[in-house]
Parts: sequence; C-alpha cells; structure tokens
Amino acid sequence: MTQRQRSSEPYFRKIDFIFYNEAKIRTAVAEMRLDDGRPRLRNVNGLSNPTATQAVRNLTPLAKVSLDGLHEVEFPERWLEVVDKTWSWAKAQRDCRAEVARRRYAKEDYRKTCRELGISNSTRRRLLDFVRMYAALHAVQLGLIRV
Repeated sequence: MTQRQRSSEPYFRKIDFIFYNEAKIRTAVAEMRLDDGRPRLRNVNGLSNPTATQAVRNLTPLAKVSLDGLHEVEFPERWLEVVDKTWSWAKAQRDCRAEVARRRYAKEDYRKTCRELGISNSTRRRLLDFVRMYAALHAVQLGLIRV
C-alpha cells in the first residue's frame, strides 16, 4: 500500500489549517472584539467615550488572534471571509464539492464519504482540489498568500 502524498505547497497547508480551525478562529475573533483590555478613546476634555471606543474597536481589523495559545492566525477576519466565500461558492456548484469539503474538514474517514456519496476517492480528491484552489485564489486576491 502506498502512502498518500501530502500537498507540499505551504499555502494549501495554511488553507487546510484555517478550514479545520474555522470555529476556533470565529470564537477567538468574537472574544477579541469583546475584550475590554484596550485603552479607551478620550475627547478633548479628557473624558472617556465608551461608545466611540467600541465603534473604533469594531471597525479596526484585528491583526492576529491566538488559538489555544499555540497557533496565531494573522488577519483572521480576512481568512474568515475566504472561508465564507468558499463555502457559498461550493454550495452554488451543481456537484457535491461542498459536502465533500464539509466532511473532509469535519475529519470524516474518506472511505465513509466516498461510500455515502457514491463517488470514487479520485473524484473526492478532485472536488477537494477545486475547493482548495478557489480558497487559495481568493486568499491571494485579499493579499493573505503570496505565490
């Protein structure tokens, strides 16, 4: 039995990491948005303005978030945009690429996926490649990946 080749491209590994950890990234972004540890904006009289502080905090993109203290994701909101656009694109297609990708990133066994969807493993991998390539192209467009 031959061992499956892993993609050697670092941007595909990054995309897989983002999709596998989508829920953690969304949680980390929400927690950072609610965090009160940042300095408050003050007006000319030196008074704190919590409404303005919250507005500026919500409009300023986050530079990075930490996942479990082990991994950091730079520009998490842009990456979440990539994920959202990729999912909506995949669902709009007439084949089962969205379902294949959903099962892959839920860590379902590939044999179960192929059996239940009635496709071969090569078809499953081809559909996953379409999804990953779309995500990579969108990430390049947003300046998250350089090739």
